[in-house]
Amino acid sequence: MPIREWPEATRPRERLLARGAGALSDAELLAILIGTGTRVRSALDIAQALTRALGGPRGLARADPVRVRSAGVGVAATARILAACELGRRVVADTAAGERCDTPELAARALAPHFAHLEREALVVALLSRSHRLIAVVPLYSGNVAGTSVRIGELFTEAIRRNAAGIILAHNHPSGDPSPSPDDRRTTADAVAAGRLLGVEVVDHLVFGAGRWASARRP
Repeated sequence: MPIREWPEATRPRERLLARGAGALSDAELLAILIGTGTRVRSALDIAQALTRALGGPRGLARADPVRVRSAGVGVAATARILAACELGRRVVADTAAGERCDTPELAARALAPHFAHLEREALVVALLSRSHRLIAVVPLYSGNVAGTSVRIGELFTEAIRRNAAGIILAHNHPSGDPSPSPDDRRTTADAVAAGRLLGVEVVDHLVFGAGRWASARRP
């Protein structure tokens, strides 16, 4: 039965407006983005299939158009879903601006959203004020950071341009193990040395894994 023929109190869109988005399940939220179903499946049926196929919100955040469409989602709905995921990531990242990053724990909490959806390695540079509050997060490398020769000077380009007092380097290990590699520690040491010459403090270098993180600057 199409959702439009359901009792109004059970329709996802009407429930969202009446009770708020937090009252809806993942599948119901997706059904709203999908919009309409087919002759044999409602939008909620398609949303439930997509949720199962991708393994929930975490899998959806990492999905590309091919994976979303393989669950029977149309082109327009796929675009809406991927746009919503990206907007959500940007909202989370933007709300971190101004947060304190004066401990590894606080820095990890502020920077973790930048890596939650990634299946490939990436490196970002967090710009900090003198009081170690987050100014901005600058993406620098994407792909296989371990196989890329990190140019130390590029780590400081935006910090110097925007008069940041310090930076935090952060990257992820798609393997899920956040243990810093010898290359991670070598890059950290080179960055710290360059930062001293440039007058920009390298506060930390965080490595993110599967729900965990570690510091490449600390033992």
